[in-house]
Amino acid sequence: MAITYSAKFKERNHKGFVTLDTYEADVAMGDRTAFMRREVHDHGNGATVLPVDAARKTALLVRQLRMPVHVVEGDGVFLETAAGLIDPEDGSPAEAAQREAAEELGYQLHNLTPVTTAYTIPGLVTEQMHFFLAEYTPADKMDRAPDPDEDEIIIVEEWGLAELWAAFERGEIRDVKATVCLMGLRLRRPELF
Repeated sequence: MAITYSAKFKERNHKGFVTLDTYEADVAMGDRTAFMRREVHDHGNGATVLPVDAARKTALLVRQLRMPVHVVEGDGVFLETAAGLIDPEDGSPAEAAQREAAEELGYQLHNLTPVTTAYTIPGLVTEQMHFFLAEYTPADKMDRAPDPDEDEIIIVEEWGLAELWAAFERGEIRDVKATVCLMGLRLRRPELF
């Protein structure tokens, strides 16, 4: 049996950094029907990257304040991969990942490899996240310091891959972006761990 539906835009609730719209749908499968009314959050698509130095078996991540994590846990300082929204001037998700790595990490990356593209919260948010792996070495550190957005304070951390995987196994890596990138790397290059 297939699900059929008829969806329509109902109203705009908010337009700012994010857009929050209400949609309604009549959904049917066989003799069962349902009415759905949902707020849909739209702020664009994103790109994220896990830079890896294969020779030293290390990776670069960032630690920064994430207000939703603070609301839930009381401590919002969160470890994650460098990421950001894809701007129209970026041209591609890979170029956005390169830009974010330069801004947040202060490194020029090489050989970006796509891991996957996925919806991060498909029940609420329109965002598709483009996940990448990339190469870096200490020589790729830029002459200038990282240049995060004006509302960001970021700490760059270099982790050993074995240590990072152990932290993941202990449940300490809870950023889905870092998790997807790390699993993609583990599947492709298990010898690095």
